[in-house]
Amino acid sequence: MPLMRKYGLSRTLLILLSAGLLAACAGLPLSDFDEPEVELLGLTPVVSDGIEARFKVKLRVVNPNDVDLSVRGLAYDLVIRERKLFTGVSNEPVDIEAFGEAIVDLEVAAGVLNSLALIRDLMSSPPDDGLPYRLDVKLSLAGVGPALRVSREGVIDLTPSR
Repeated sequence: MPLMRKYGLSRTLLILLSAGLLAACAGLPLSDFDEPEVELLGLTPVVSDGIEARFKVKLRVVNPNDVDLSVRGLAYDLVIRERKLFTGVSNEPVDIEAFGEAIVDLEVAAGVLNSLALIRDLMSSPPDDGLPYRLDVKLSLAGVGPALRVSREGVIDLTPSR
């Protein structure tokens, strides 16, 4: 009989603890949380060693929320013409104020095989209106919960500036 009481008490405590945790989580300011916007601003070649091509990618990260975001790290892929061409990571912290934005400079490596395939594709079918791209970014945020995944699509303009 004492074992049943002990089991019943621990079960009751577990239920109360769970209910308390749920109530605490309900008070977090994440009910009106919007994903950050990520925009590709530039892609510039940099000097690299070996056969790997490296580029500097400039991103704008916009925080549309009323809380500051502390980005602990980023993982990103740049897909051009449906080919994952650039990939990279960064563990440089970035703090973005509420309703603010930050410019992030990252270095990426271009995969050799996908680069050659893209060059072959461009030579056989040159683009008329620019190169379509998709930017996939994973943002690890301090204190917000799981990582956020953001995608952005656009077209890289290839017309010479005048």
